[in-house]
Amino acid sequence: MAEPVASDVLAAMMGVLQPFVPNQVAGLPKPGVSLARAEVRAACIGNFIGTPALGSIGSIEQHAVRVQAVARFSLWGFAAVDADQAAADLNTAIFAKRTELAAQGFIKLSLESSPPSEHAKDPAAWRRFADYDMLYEFPYEDVGGASSLILPIKAKETQTAAQWAVTGDLARWDDGTAPTFATRGAAVIVELAALAFFANPADPPTGKVTVTRTFDGAPAPADAGTLNAFLAQITASVATARNLFVSFPSLTDFLNAFASDGTSLAMGDNPDKYDSSHLAFPAPLVLASVADRLELSYEHPQFDRSAVVYLRAVRKEAES
Repeated sequence: MAEPVASDVLAAMMGVLQPFVPNQVAGLPKPGVSLARAEVRAACIGNFIGTPALGSIGSIEQHAVRVQAVARFSLWGFAAVDADQAAADLNTAIFAKRTELAAQGFIKLSLESSPPSEHAKDPAAWRRFADYDMLYEFPYEDVGGASSLILPIKAKETQTAAQWAVTGDLARWDDGTAPTFATRGAAVIVELAALAFFANPADPPTGKVTVTRTFDGAPAPADAGTLNAFLAQITASVATARNLFVSFPSLTDFLNAFASDGTSLAMGDNPDKYDSSHLAFPAPLVLASVADRLELSYEHPQFDRSAVVYLRAVRKEAES
């Protein structure tokens, strides 16, 4: 997404504070929270704060806007002591939630001032203010206007003249093309990851998906029947299967075997939401040599519906 406008950042900040406003007491004015002072500032150079992982599919630049502000709570009571107690209760409630507030973007939060209660024009009402000084950070993801991730590069191995895609273990399937995705050894694969967008989730692409563990020169692979049986056999420590496949009736069935990462990525001029998920292997899959392959194939040359799926074979991180 582009840098958010100041009004959206302030609205998000105030939305977090609003639940701390006490309920209105019958016969008294309504309590509230407002901004006594606010200054929007950059978090860092270019608002850049890091490149966190996006599930298992990769990472993305994260930026943030910060707000230095004073939030003013107005509290009411029938007597000065009642307004004083409301201020004390508010302070207790806020500081009891300091961990949750930090997780929601409040880097700094302190009671700046709380002047004594004052008698309002209404003879039955007393008011007290409580001002909180705060530094609030609003994070947002920035793909730099990109509409897609980096696409595969075609390459040729000079000694054998065999051609394959050098993808960095990453491939893209869409309604333009859905080539077979092959990861070769030597490698240790621990999971598959996906980043998926469907223009109409209720009408996803049709077509079977097949996952195959095989090797160059192998005969036709055997059908494992189920995903669990397939993964168990290709990752077994003893008598590991090297030539086996499992098929899914549809792309949706294939992706339903993945667990959601709880994250998403927006790309494009009118940002499309890509959901991130992964399929963890019960044990590492060892592709011992360049002849060993893990392949993902789609039944048709391309999707028959508007959709994009990025696939990644996640390698085991080197042990230090």
